[in-house]
Amino acid sequence: MSIRRMTLGSGFRYLMASVARGDAGGPTASPLAGYYSEPGTPRGRFLGSGLAGLDEGRGVVAGATVTEEHLWRMLGMLQDPLTGSPLGRAPGAERTAYVDALKRQRRAPKTVAAFDLTFSAPKSVSVAWGLADEETRQRLYAAHVAATEFVIRYAEQNVFATRTGRGGVVSDDVRGVVAAAFDHWDSRSGDPQLHTHIVVLNRTQTVSDGQWRTLDSKALFRAAVGLSELYNGVLADVVTADLGYAWEPERRRHSAVEKWEIAGVGEALRAEFSQRTTEIDAAKDVMVEDFVAGHGRQPSPREVLQMRQRATLETRPDKELRPLGQLVAGWRRRAESFVGDEPQAWVAGLSERNDLPLLRAGDLAVEILKDAARVSAEVVSGKRATFTRANIFAEVLRQIHGVRFASPHDRTAVAERITSLSLGHAVPLTPPEVGYVPDELRRPDGTSRFRPRDSEIFTTQALLDAEERLLAAGRATDAPAVAERVAAAICTMKLPGRDHPLSAEQASAVCRVVASGRVLDVLVGPAGTGKSTTMAGVRAAWEAQYGPGSVVGLAPSAAAAEVLSEAVGVPTENTAKWLAEAAIQPERLAELDGLKAALDRASPSLRTRALTRRALEVSAEIDRWRLRSWQLVIVDEASMAGTFELDSLTAYAHAAGAKVLLVGDWAQLSPVAAGGAFKLLATDRTDAPTLLDVRRFRHEWERDASLKMRIGAKGVAAEYARHGRIRGGDRESMLDELFANWTEDTRAGRHSLMVAADTATVADLNARARAHHVAEGSVAEEGVTLSDGSSVGVGDLVVTRQNHRGLGEATGWVKNGDQWTVTAVEHDGALTVRRIAGGGVARLPAQYISGHVELGYATTAHRAQGRTVDTTHAFVTSTTMREPLYVMATRGRESNMLYVDTMYDPDVTTSHDEAVTTNPTAVLDVLTRQVG
Repeated sequence: MSIRRMTLGSGFRYLMASVARGDAGGPTASPLAGYYSEPGTPRGRFLGSGLAGLDEGRGVVAGATVTEEHLWRMLGMLQDPLTGSPLGRAPGAERTAYVDALKRQRRAPKTVAAFDLTFSAPKSVSVAWGLADEETRQRLYAAHVAATEFVIRYAEQNVFATRTGRGGVVSDDVRGVVAAAFDHWDSRSGDPQLHTHIVVLNRTQTVSDGQWRTLDSKALFRAAVGLSELYNGVLADVVTADLGYAWEPERRRHSAVEKWEIAGVGEALRAEFSQRTTEIDAAKDVMVEDFVAGHGRQPSPREVLQMRQRATLETRPDKELRPLGQLVAGWRRRAESFVGDEPQAWVAGLSERNDLPLLRAGDLAVEILKDAARVSAEVVSGKRATFTRANIFAEVLRQIHGVRFASPHDRTAVAERITSLSLGHAVPLTPPEVGYVPDELRRPDGTSRFRPRDSEIFTTQALLDAEERLLAAGRATDAPAVAERVAAAICTMKLPGRDHPLSAEQASAVCRVVASGRVLDVLVGPAGTGKSTTMAGVRAAWEAQYGPGSVVGLAPSAAAAEVLSEAVGVPTENTAKWLAEAAIQPERLAELDGLKAALDRASPSLRTRALTRRALEVSAEIDRWRLRSWQLVIVDEASMAGTFELDSLTAYAHAAGAKVLLVGDWAQLSPVAAGGAFKLLATDRTDAPTLLDVRRFRHEWERDASLKMRIGAKGVAAEYARHGRIRGGDRESMLDELFANWTEDTRAGRHSLMVAADTATVADLNARARAHHVAEGSVAEEGVTLSDGSSVGVGDLVVTRQNHRGLGEATGWVKNGDQWTVTAVEHDGALTVRRIAGGGVARLPAQYISGHVELGYATTAHRAQGRTVDTTHAFVTSTTMREPLYVMATRGRESNMLYVDTMYDPDVTTSHDEAVTTNPTAVLDVLTRQVG
């Protein structure tokens, strides 16, 4: 389920334009039959308990048809769809254009008229629905409708609310929502995609006084993930109960969260109906061929961009509605190579595969519920330092998705019970209610309406204990230290491998770190302030007192550890790997004791020699993975280290009498695991060593602007705009322009980076880059196919995504994040690759390639953190968080260009409307001020 805000008047045209204009929309015994030959989709239907308050209290029957006039009154005027009477405050009141603090003219804020909750069936369901016979299609459609309507009813009871009182301080329950549901058959690109737009009017009646007020959007968005998971679970239950379908989990490529699909609907078939249209690229290729024939040369990237823009316009299909029967016929033809020439029979074969019982809420033992509660809490708290009930509820629904329930009510009853058990062991962070609250401001369950339902924040005692131990270590000063005179002397010298001494700021930071005696120390450095040089200074000062081998480096990934090793010149390791090895030290010590005991009793023999060799191996491993009292452990990119990781590492160091130094920037990316400890430690003291002299950027203005972006200062977006660093437009145009500019930079010999916050955009940019290089002849078109469907051939740039110490040569094993050039494709599907940085060759077997190799022309913000290039080209949307935005905007020395999608849509496959254009600078202004 996705959510779109619908401003006043928006959405009306696309919802009505898709509706069939004939008589098919009338009630029939077979809801889809009329649309098999009639162009269009069904007319909208009313739903929601709030319908009872319409038509001056006479109400509207759920399921009644929504006419064009009804919809216009709702979305265009915020009126009663039957009488035209205003529902609450008239739209537009007190909303005027204004001038902001920077003297810029701003348009009037747009009134939100409704929320489009789009429920889209899983791809396997849509495929089965699109290929099935008429009866099966009806039953799958009915299951989809039943699931969507159940979720709306659940949300009316548990999610939807409004705000009353001065400043909206009172959270009030509502009598229900007024909504209109519109069913659609296909995706934006014409693939089968059964989905329903449920347009929830942004007006609802309060329980307390019956007045019409706006919905509390925060409550809705907070619950969105849980409602989506609930829809998926209920749909699976209803489909299984009716058709006997079985379901199987699948791992997502870039997420640990499983997705569930109908058993028997294979990945290849789903991929066939999930492809983006290739018409634009095909038309562009023809234009390129014509250009080469006419000019005798390949077009420049800028000329190719112009051709693609022309192709987009020329291939844009007419806005015509096709009958469902015509769509089905086309889908069946496309499916024949996958399922044979009788798709209906193939769909029929999916039935009766389920062998799981349909359970009632009381069928599950308390021990099972407690286990699910424990696992759900561990998963959520492992990702989030703090969480809400909505986070736990969504995870509980994921945990029980594989269970089939007899009814939707059984599923929600079990989910709520597990959620309550899980929260029973959490620690509430929201202060308890104090003071007297009158009965009229309390809900029926006794809770205060001054606090929105389920808005409380929780954490775990384990996390609080870990943070307390870290704070104590940060305040303790009994760790080894370097004499101040030694540190000062080192800071005046040139560092090994560098042509200049430390700056005054860097020298001060080095001296304060090495001489502090703190068990757990921090060094804060914004992007481009020379953290690597400062760490090299720390190493030199520490070794001047404690000798070679006294400094150890750790980083969040093996590739980052290798970069740290090159920059600082010390042995480094992946933090997770080091902790895993340190955890089994007791086993090694026990084994060594046993070997020593056996050797004490042994006489010379082959067995004794084997025991001696093993004892030496184990002893070497113990030495490798232990800390000593005079050592310093430098953890680079520490903002990306989880709290529990840092707690374990600090405990090992403290026990050994060693010191830990965390180096990073709390304003950059956080870990996937529960984090925030680096910022906690940095802000716990007023004297944390901090670097503020930005050295990376060529332009003086960018040095200051990057620091402003880091802290979310007002007006920084406008500063980037004034210097021509912001481009705005629709997604395709921005990706085209980004890619063209990146290509020009790389051709000019610049080290340039394409970066985005999400993996889907990275994959899109990678596909464009590969197609461009294939057309130029620098990359072979034929090769091996990766798990995401893309191809890799000789000459391609790829990235490995999993550590494998058994692959590679002495120059370096294969690491997560390593970049390689493909030099050969072998007959068994293996790749021979050469590392981009540092050299070295590896042979990647087909099994490794299938799950852990991607094209490497573009990168995510997480993989980009820590890198420095000449130019960066970054794709940004309104959902990009400030931390990845800051990382993406600070990688390039010469320039960092931001390409803003000003027509962002949360789910392009189910979008039918022309998106509303926003100002790119305004988008960035909001993003840069989202300080975490």
